[in-house]
Amino acid sequence: MHSRIILLILLASWHSTSCSQSASPQERDARYADVPEPDVLVPGWQINLVVAEPDLVTPTDCCLDSQGNLYVIECHTHFPPEGYPGPKTDRVYRFDALSGSPALNHPQLFYEGGHATMAIADLGDGWIGLLTRDALRRMRDSNDDGIADQVETLLRLNTTANYPHNGLSSLTGSPDGWLIVGQGENFGEPYELVGSDGSKQVGGGEGGNLFRCRIDGSQVQRLATGFWNPFGSCYDRAGRLWVVENDPDSMPPNRLLHVVPTADFGFQFRFGRAGTHPLQAWDGELPGTLPMAAGVGEAACDVLIHGKYLWVTSWGDNRIERYEMHPHGATLTGRTEVIVQGDANFRPVGMVVAPDGSLYVTDWVDRSYAVHGKGRLWRISHEGGSDAAAASDQEDSLSQLTSDEEQAEQLRNDPSMELGERIDALASDDAFIRQAAIAGLIHTGQLSEIAAVGDLSPRQAVGALASWRWLAFTSPDDAVTQRQLNDSIDWGLNQSSDEVLVAAIRYATEASAQEHLPAIEMLLLRPDLSPQVFAAAIASIAYLETGSAAGSTRDPATEQRLSEIIADPDRSAMTRAFAVRSLSEDATHPTASQLAQWTRELNSREFSLEVVRLLAARQSADAGGALAELAANETLDDETRADALAGLARNAGSHAAIINQLSLPRQSNTLRTEANRILNRKTPEMNQSDAIPGKEDFELWDALVGHGGNADAGRRVFMRKTCINCHAHSGRGARTGPDLSTLAGQMTSRRVIESILAPSREIGPLYVPWRILTVDGMVLTGLKLHVPGVGTAMRYQGADGNTFDVALEEIEQQEPIEQSIMPAGLEQAMSIQEFRDLVAFLTREE
Repeated sequence: MHSRIILLILLASWHSTSCSQSASPQERDARYADVPEPDVLVPGWQINLVVAEPDLVTPTDCCLDSQGNLYVIECHTHFPPEGYPGPKTDRVYRFDALSGSPALNHPQLFYEGGHATMAIADLGDGWIGLLTRDALRRMRDSNDDGIADQVETLLRLNTTANYPHNGLSSLTGSPDGWLIVGQGENFGEPYELVGSDGSKQVGGGEGGNLFRCRIDGSQVQRLATGFWNPFGSCYDRAGRLWVVENDPDSMPPNRLLHVVPTADFGFQFRFGRAGTHPLQAWDGELPGTLPMAAGVGEAACDVLIHGKYLWVTSWGDNRIERYEMHPHGATLTGRTEVIVQGDANFRPVGMVVAPDGSLYVTDWVDRSYAVHGKGRLWRISHEGGSDAAAASDQEDSLSQLTSDEEQAEQLRNDPSMELGERIDALASDDAFIRQAAIAGLIHTGQLSEIAAVGDLSPRQAVGALASWRWLAFTSPDDAVTQRQLNDSIDWGLNQSSDEVLVAAIRYATEASAQEHLPAIEMLLLRPDLSPQVFAAAIASIAYLETGSAAGSTRDPATEQRLSEIIADPDRSAMTRAFAVRSLSEDATHPTASQLAQWTRELNSREFSLEVVRLLAARQSADAGGALAELAANETLDDETRADALAGLARNAGSHAAIINQLSLPRQSNTLRTEANRILNRKTPEMNQSDAIPGKEDFELWDALVGHGGNADAGRRVFMRKTCINCHAHSGRGARTGPDLSTLAGQMTSRRVIESILAPSREIGPLYVPWRILTVDGMVLTGLKLHVPGVGTAMRYQGADGNTFDVALEEIEQQEPIEQSIMPAGLEQAMSIQEFRDLVAFLTREE
């Protein structure tokens, strides 16, 4: 009741526009005196409050017109609480041409209307584009009275979904005269986006998209797909399109994306909200998908170019970031630098660069999604003035294309390029070159000239499949295209390449093409089946049989199918092992005793290994008992028994009898070594007789532990030590840190050793830790974890692998730090031989 009264008072005082306009700058300054300023972390920059409630409430986006007037969306329809006293529709206020002063005078109501208004942009010739959840409109003041009197609808999104911010969400103009419109995942509901000329794109289930249309709303085309919610977009000086978007429930981070025509960024809502489905990608993991340019802050809302940087607002992390981009093949990548860091009541949304080089930023203020009567507008400026703020070396990466990008432009657009050149490009190691070739095959019509996909290499075949899939996706009524895609999938499901198989499985599944179900089921009988193809096939079968996928990280239909395969004596031991690997440790079936029984009966190393890893991950009393039984079973091979021992390490006190028994001299060296390592006994291998190099002497460390290790024993080190608390390998472990399954073949032993000895030397953008200062003076450090929804607390994972929550009202300040959460001194917790074994495990190619 108390908060309701406050809201009513705020809105009542705000509602009188005449009061806000007549207030003097001194009166307004006094009214805003208690508003705390966010911290500016980069020298030379400053932030000033321009407007706050009651003069502006719940603002979303903002833009400038060609005359320098500032337009700000004031939202009143985003989950209004019961009895909300504000307007029934959204509003757009115009502030007169900016003078460079941090105080803006004479805000005027420019437009009133619409619901769930997300974005605003200057379209030229006096037109302002306004994007609501379900429509793009343009409006202008034709009689110079400061009020929009001409309003035209350019696009209409027809759908039953009505959640405010997962429909149409972003708007920007391209250098060549197109309007770029972003659409969120729309809860996977069917939709049609219809232009002013009747042109349209239809879909449903594929997730977020980018579309484009002409300035009058005609010629609606799909530009790219595979997003969660492309919420902000801009073009840089070289003509690249950049997008920031939010992330699925269980697959952080938010992404900064370099968007190119026909791109697929991997997410599909039909496969669940979590983002962890085997047929979803988030960083280019699947064939035919593109990676992100950088991970950005939580709930990223806007991106713009300023100087040599891309600036990004992060609503969820209460900050404004910038990214200096660097060439990486036919794209750019960047790293996070935080410019402004606020407290829990700093929620930046939209940004625009003013003529004087300063930036204006809208601030939602409160963590509540519901409109709440608060709002702010900030001005960020450089102390050196406009020249210093906007200074940009014209040689910077945002001002010109690299030679690889110029090649990609030719592949996309050159009508004189031979078919063979584009086919050759499909085999490139650069995903953006491959995507450019796909776009070129489609744009020029050369795709139909490819006589047979069977004449192509696996990577080229994936490109051909992806090309037909894009045409079928954007032209669903074209029977010839649909038949060609179907024939290509048929061919793909009969190939041996994992890349081709996964692509064919994915495209068959997203189309709900049940006619391919028998062929996909047959893949499970292949003797050369890989874990990746197995996971894709199982997920596909579950989806095609049920018509849906679970919204969380666990899918009951998939788990049921996995349990059936694990229990099937007619399946190969390898296939049953893959099923165990794919099963969540939270699944209660098969039981620990059943898994132990099948391990004894099969006596297969592949199956036993996966069973032990699953039981160790379950960490239950039943699982511990089964591991102890397996460790004691003399009919099993020593490696399996040693693995079972390692699985008991975290509860060694409860299983002291079997561990001590297997440490006796009469036991094999494999068992005795593992038991003594668990007991931390001073055996000959534990005596550090080797001269220990200095921590930074990586060459000597590589000579000492880079070669000669036992990879099987190293896997047990990975399981026993803290590695598995943060890292996954081969489907098991935590996902807080990087998955280490693919290090082999990508990192030398020296690089692996460097990352262990000096974990802070190079921290990936996804794994930057945060330092949290609480209101009572406590300092905490952890990796920020994603928690869906608004919530009342932030969740982190500490260096010990344990998670902890901090209530939002308890956070005084939080900031990213350059010190890795990976504990320093890990080498001191291992013997030299254990270190050697761990390196052997991490660098062994499976």
